[in-house]
Amino acid sequence: MGETVKLAEAENKARGGVIGWWKRVDDRAREKHPEWWKLFLWAVMGFVANIPELGTYMGLRYGFRAMGVDNLGIFGFMERIVAPDPDFPLATVVYAYMISTAVGYAIAFVLNRKATFRADSNIALSTFIYVLTVIFTIFANGFIGPIISNLVGMIPVSSVVTEMIAKFLGMLVPGLWFYPMNRFVIHRKKKEAADNV
Repeated sequence: MGETVKLAEAENKARGGVIGWWKRVDDRAREKHPEWWKLFLWAVMGFVANIPELGTYMGLRYGFRAMGVDNLGIFGFMERIVAPDPDFPLATVVYAYMISTAVGYAIAFVLNRKATFRADSNIALSTFIYVLTVIFTIFANGFIGPIISNLVGMIPVSSVVTEMIAKFLGMLVPGLWFYPMNRFVIHRKKKEAADNV
């Protein structure tokens, strides 16, 4: 066992550049402060996933506006509930929000499963639980989002800036329940569970 560790350390030192440096930092942090490191990586991976999410949202939102599309007609019942007045283009905002959120959560799932938690649990079960958690989060944000938007809307800056600020804050709030779900329920490691028994 000791010889294997020495071989791994020699191989790790032989790696140069940024990848070798990051591997050493990651290994050291996982040994010294494993839970804090996972929380930090989860936040970083979430931020990385938020970049394409925010880009998708702004692209769809203003893409729909540039194309002159107010209601997409995909889910007529939803558009009547969300935007009963056909002259009010709220339905496209909802579609842009839902599509961009799905993009962000899909990217975050893969990044967190592989890089942050290094999960080896059943992928089908993890995906199912993750999808349920995301659905809950989207509906919860449906209630929280308008409150944040109204509060941020009071800031006297352009509507594009306030929309981005509101969307960013809306992406932060779910962390209160989403990290514990990711860490303890969705991205489990079988080996850790077996060691703790």
